[in-house]
Amino acid sequence: MANLTTLLLTVALLATPLVLFFVDRLPTWLQKFPICIVGLVVLLRLFAFWEVDLTDAHVVGYLPNDVTGLATLMYIFSGPDGLMLGLLFGFSAGLTFRVNHLQESRWSAFIWVLILGWEINPDGFATIASTPLSSQPSVLDWQSLAYPIIGLLLSGLVVPSLTRQETASSMHIIAIFCVLIAFIDLTNSPIAWMLLGITAHRSSALRVDSSRGIASRRRWVGLLVIFVMTVILLLYSVMQDPSSDDSITWATRYAIGWILFCGILGALTPLAGFDAHPRPEAWGFLTGMVFAPALLPNIAHIGTFQLPLLIAVIIMPWIGTLPEARPKLSRNRRLLELTAFTLLLPLVLYLSAFITSSILALLLVAPLLIRFSSPVQEEE
Repeated sequence: MANLTTLLLTVALLATPLVLFFVDRLPTWLQKFPICIVGLVVLLRLFAFWEVDLTDAHVVGYLPNDVTGLATLMYIFSGPDGLMLGLLFGFSAGLTFRVNHLQESRWSAFIWVLILGWEINPDGFATIASTPLSSQPSVLDWQSLAYPIIGLLLSGLVVPSLTRQETASSMHIIAIFCVLIAFIDLTNSPIAWMLLGITAHRSSALRVDSSRGIASRRRWVGLLVIFVMTVILLLYSVMQDPSSDDSITWATRYAIGWILFCGILGALTPLAGFDAHPRPEAWGFLTGMVFAPALLPNIAHIGTFQLPLLIAVIIMPWIGTLPEARPKLSRNRRLLELTAFTLLLPLVLYLSAFITSSILALLLVAPLLIRFSSPVQEEE
């Protein structure tokens, strides 16, 4: 059972992204491939737990010896790899019930690779020598049910918003933020932070574009300020950590370098035609940096930048408007906004020692849901 499970997961990793990427060219029955192959994996897990396979690493690792009968089936999504399998099962189920649009399917293919490629360890379902079950008391919590539901909501609610956020209603955006913050609270996964960062940045950038419009002059200065201030915030987030020393600060150079490399690549995406966004160079730069931790989550200390990156993608679209030529934006207001935004990162990093990341993320995105009625839009 274990070897077959690993084989099917490998096929799912290699074949499913191709099916999703070229979904518009494939017959309808083949579009059900994701749920079929993950469903087979889940069936194999059911058989392994039902038969209490003592040569299966997943069964031996998470099934207590005091559980028998149908109760054993409740443990198929136990353990880190089992939970992520439940997330993938819910995600594939959502793909089945959703109307397939090309751009949404390609986003789904990307997220599929991240979940199956980085979050699930094949060794968790490996074949091992026959080993007796643990004598520890059985512990089964609600997360085994929560992960498939989160996966279902990701593919059914969050992924469609990545291509249509401009037309989404306020209640839809609120629901998306709730799902993503719950995802962060459950897993603290780089995928959850990436999706939250993309959604929050787009909401912030759209708010800036609708309220302030496009500046008449000195737009390049605003873009330069975004680049420089983002780098400064990332460096500050490392240096202010009281537990960090010179060796840790030096070790983060790979993480910072990878984040900046992804940001620079993102800033070049308008040259490839991805310019249908407000301030496309800044959008690409900030979005690329949000992608970085999810693309290579095993780089040392890269997880420490997830919260600072969320702050940066929210506040930088606003900071970028401050040095631009905007007659309706007074000097006092510019100074006040710059001070407030600059002090936000130190305040959040200080509070992170006392408040969980999910609560801080909720507090950060909450202002994006508030409607203001004092626009200072500029004209060309």
